Amino acid sequence: MKKNLIFIAIILITAASCVKDRIPSTASNGGGGVLPTGDTLMYYWSFNNQDSSVHTPDFAVNGNNAFFVYYASYIDYTNGSDTNCIGGIADTGTCLRVRNPSDSLIFAMPTTGYDSIVMAYAEEASSTTSGCTLNTITYTTDGVNYISTALTAGGGSNQTTIGTTFQLYRLNFSSDPNVNNNPKFKVKIAFSNNNVWLPTSTSGNDRFDNVTLSGVRQ
Repeated sequence: MKKNLIFIAIILITAASCVKDRIPSTASNGGGGVLPTGDTLMYYWSFNNQDSSVHTPDFAVNGNNAFFVYYASYIDYTNGSDTNCIGGIADTGTCLRVRNPSDSLIFAMPTTGYDSIVMAYAEEASSTTSGCTLNTITYTTDGVNYISTALTAGGGSNQTTIGTTFQLYRLNFSSDPNVNNNPKFKVKIAFSNNNVWLPTSTSGNDRFDNVTLSGVRQ
């Protein structure tokens, strides 16, 4: 009887451990990128696999429906950041490098079943001259037309200035109800430098790491 109880206890501990491993942690390291209490991680790109053919996230709540596309010369990988890193251990790993000449980077992230949507990521430019130091951010709720309604609400701005060291950027879409429970939601990050679109330089790049989308389950 005692042996049976010990065997059952081992099975229960093992099962609990496996379940825990499947639950994504919402803790993050560096840059103050901790997800607010009550938020649920929906998507996460770490870019640590260094495979330019894989555009789907490391973690996704809605299967393989999330992905990114780029309009640039090409993409590759370089040393990353622990800013907004998901997990208990800081891991700089590698980051996505979008090579000039470049136009934009688009993340398709269905919000089906979620509201109060927030996107966060770490970004840096390779330099102030050849890297794209200005991002103009828009999003779509119909899959076609891009707007900035939620980002410019209350006098806000949909433009961010990018430095040459990794910083945390947060985009809050909670003021636009059309973002909620939306399978067509996408975010577009357009690149410019000194307000000049489509940089012609064959050098320089912008780097992204630890891209997350969080929301509250409806």
